[in-house]
Amino acid sequence: MERVAVSFNLCQPGRGASCGACCGLYNFRDHSRAALTERLAEQTSRMRAVPREPEAWRAAARELLESRREAPLFPAVRVCPLLGFLDEEQRQVGCLGHPKVADGVDLRDCGVYRASICETFTCPSYGWLEDAQARLVQAACPDWYLYGLVITDVEFVRGCLRLIERELGGPLRLEQWVGRPEVLEAARRLFALKETAVERASHAPIFGRFTPDTEGEPVSRTINYARLGVRAAPEDDVVLCLGYDAGDAPTLLAARERVQLHVRAAARALSD
Repeated sequence: MERVAVSFNLCQPGRGASCGACCGLYNFRDHSRAALTERLAEQTSRMRAVPREPEAWRAAARELLESRREAPLFPAVRVCPLLGFLDEEQRQVGCLGHPKVADGVDLRDCGVYRASICETFTCPSYGWLEDAQARLVQAACPDWYLYGLVITDVEFVRGCLRLIERELGGPLRLEQWVGRPEVLEAARRLFALKETAVERASHAPIFGRFTPDTEGEPVSRTINYARLGVRAAPEDDVVLCLGYDAGDAPTLLAARERVQLHVRAAARALSD
């Protein structure tokens, strides 16, 4: 079957979903919801108090960068201080310097990227996800924190869907999921393991499947099955994407079981 490309805006798709991953939102050891909410609120408060003039915005952005308490996990990925909440309820993240936000003034050059880069950058998920997969993530993850974590982790999304197909014994018809609340809820709980999965190393130098190498560049983590004395399993790609440091067999086996429980729940919802 021919792949159907993503047909909507992944950054600001609406219905509760928004993403700031390309602005470096999650690029910290502590990328918990609480930590990022605090950082975004601080940046929002600071930048909203500044006159919409380039010189003033550059000074405020520089001040935020210099006062940052934690260095980026991957130094090559810049973290922009212009990222913040676009609404009072703190439900939508985006660029505070975008002309659509700043009353027609383009202040994006005051951040860590040039406005021309922001304007032309294309999220890799456009090239790897299919339209139905992306729409499922949008519908199942209607909040900025979880949506951004999931929509940018193509391997995680694909891995979860492969496991559901394996459980059901056949291909999925994702376009039928969006209109079924019970199925979307099961999918949300599976995707939400990105946030809720327990027994992961706290503040480890890990983001999903990746960890920094000696130069600070992201490298894909693997599981040393020989050392652990276990065989590979279909759940292992998802386990790694969840950020588990599978350094011992009990941790790996428990993580697999956690994934399996949520996959079976999603399969049951689809079968009902």
